[in-house]
Formats: sequence, structure tokens, C-alpha cells
Amino acid sequence: RQQTFGRARPRRAEAGADPLQFSSLKTVTPRAAELVGTTIERVARRGKFVVIELAGPRLVFHLSQGGRVDVEDPPKSTRPRGCVVRFRFEGRPSVLVKEFGRERKAGWWVLGEHDDGPLAKLGPEPDSDAFAELMLHGVDGRRVHTILRDQRTVAGIGRGYSDDIIHRAKLSPYASLASLQDAGMAVQMLQHPVDPGDDDDVAAALREAEQGGGTVW
Repeated sequence: RQQTFGRARPRRAEAGADPLQFSSLKTVTPRAAELVGTTIERVARRGKFVVIELAGPRLVFHLSQGGRVDVEDPPKSTRPRGCVVRFRFEGRPSVLVKEFGRERKAGWWVLGEHDDGPLAKLGPEPDSDAFAELMLHGVDGRRVHTILRDQRTVAGIGRGYSDDIIHRAKLSPYASLASLQDAGMAVQMLQHPVDPGDDDDVAAALREAEQGGGTVW
């Protein structure tokens, strides 16, 4: 399920996308040059990927562990250290994706119609019915901590937030999903034990991270 974190009024792309690191672009077609003149319809999120939906192709990027986004107002044309790609928009600030450290894992994709690219392998979102069904009734012999970190099983949590979720739910990181189901404890991760109106432990941990300045899921 795709989550919208912001909407943009239709804007014509002034200069499209400027690749600043050759290996960061993970697709060959459609070409980045084809983005020029397209209109942004929606900005969304799927797992840890930012999805910019255009009138035609989609732009997708992933920051990995060391990636950052700079909003450049006024727009810039410099080539700073660690730069990955710069997105340009008519009458709007440019958006620079860059990566700190020596590892170069941040990347971006230009996806054509009916091509989900890296999104195709992602599991359900942590606030979805599919994830709840997995935790309550799924057959998976792995540890819960491992399950939460696996993007193919549940999208968008990862290593840091899985630690917070396990701690908040007062569960052992070594416990298997089957053992928690047998003990009736898996529901702790999906239903807050104090106030039914509160977030569940998964949502609460992610919400606290967001409020503290962390990445949203």
C-alpha cells in the first residue's frame, strides 16, 4: 500500500533530473532526459522509498543509511561532495540527494508504466491488514526481530526501528513469531495494552521516531 506524505500542485519540470553520480541511477529506460516537461501528480512513500508520481513515468529514490535530502532555495547547479542526483522544478527550489560516508548505496530509478522496479519485492506496510495477519496467524520460523528487519516481509521498518518496537512491546529479540503466537503475545505489537485509543507498539515506535526528527518509517 502506498502512503501519501505530501501532495504537490501540478508543476512543469524545468530541467528534470541531473545525474551527479553515474552508478546511482539504477535504470536505463526510460531515460532521465524524458522527465523534462512532465507534471508532478503526487509525492508518496513505499517502504523506505520516496515515490514521485509523474504524468507518465515515476521517479523513485532510496537514501540508504547515509543519504540526505537538501532543499535548495534558490536552485543550485553546484556539484558538492557525495552528490547523487538533483531534481529541478519550474519556479520551485531544487532537491539535491546526497550521501555521506564512503559507501555508495543511495540510488534512484526512473520507472516506466507497469514497472514497479525495486518496489515489487517489498512486503506490506506495517500499518496494513496484511502485516497484522502475518503477526497473528503467519507461519514464519524466524525471530520477530529478523522479520521486522526484512523489507520483503514488512516494508519500511529496518534495523533501528525494529529495536524500538521490540523494546516497547517488552518482547525478547530472540523470540520466534511462532512462540509469541502460542503465548498470545504477538498481539502486544498490534494492540496497545493500556489505552485502546493509543497507537499500537509498532505505530507508536515509528511515530516517536518521526517526532524526534527521524526518518518517517
